[in-house]
Parts: sequence; C-alpha cells; structure tokens
Amino acid sequence: MRVGAGLYVLAAAVVPNHQAGTYRAALRALLLPRQPRLHWRDEKPKRRLEIVYALAELSLDVIAVVGTDMPSTKQKRARRKCMDRLYWRLAQRRVPHVIMEGRGQAGNKEDLDMVNALRAQNMLPDEMRVEWADPLCDELLWLPDILAGVIAAAATGETALLGLLEEGVIVDRLRCD
Repeated sequence: MRVGAGLYVLAAAVVPNHQAGTYRAALRALLLPRQPRLHWRDEKPKRRLEIVYALAELSLDVIAVVGTDMPSTKQKRARRKCMDRLYWRLAQRRVPHVIMEGRGQAGNKEDLDMVNALRAQNMLPDEMRVEWADPLCDELLWLPDILAGVIAAAATGETALLGLLEEGVIVDRLRCD
C-alpha cells in the first residue's frame, strides 16, 4: 500500500508444486546473515536490484492488481476490490491452492469473509483451497511481497525493476475511489 500515492497493490506468484522447492531454495539463498526473511520495505535499492535479478531467473508467473485513486480512509474497500479481481484471475487460471500471508486474527477473518462471499456469488470455485500462513514459515510468501513492491514502484514511475520481470507479469489496474 502506498497511501500517499493512492495505491493498493496485491500480487500473487503462481508456483507449480514441482518447482516449489527450487523457488524456496532460491529465496533462502538471498537472505543475508541473521535475516529471518526477505521483506521489500526493509531492503536498500542495491539489494532490491539483486533480489529482482535473482527472481528474473525463476521465470515467474505473476498476477497483480493495482488499485488506484484510493482515498486514505478507504483502505479496506480497496483491499476488497483488489482481492475480488485477484481471485477472479486465479480462478480463471484454475489455481487449486492459494496461500495468503497472514494478517493477524482480525485481518485473516476479513479476508476469509471475502473468500466466503466470493464463493457464495459463485465467483470462486469451491475446489480452490485458500489458507493463511506466516512468511517466517514459508519462503514462497516472500514472493508476493517483493512483487507488490516492484509493481507499486512501477505504478509511481520507477519502472526499471519491473522491466526485468515483465515477461511473466499480468497487472490489472482498477479505480478504488
């Protein structure tokens, strides 16, 4: 989220099961000594470039939604709109299992309510499994965080990093005002 720029960004990395171990190992290899996880906001520009170069080697399959024109008081609404579009994209791709980064008990409940509402509207297949996990327990959750950072930067004019990943990236933009 970039409140000052009126942006809300959600990203998903679609990782085939047979490649999950390779992706996890590549991400762990990027950790600095005593660094528990990769987190975009904690990285300096030179390090961000190093991380994106490494991710470009993975041939990522990325789906992202950029909510624009988000009033600072409408962050929950922006998240719901972006989640709606992201889940629609994932359902179109027949993604069978989604792991979301946990946001605490209250945040996870809000997200679960959204998932249940989408299921009730037949916009999310019943067979799509959705769960929440801690990024300290699964390196794959570092990918959406990094990708959202790259895409948010591109949305505010810093396009160089996204250019390194462009080939496998789908970005939908929608207004959240």
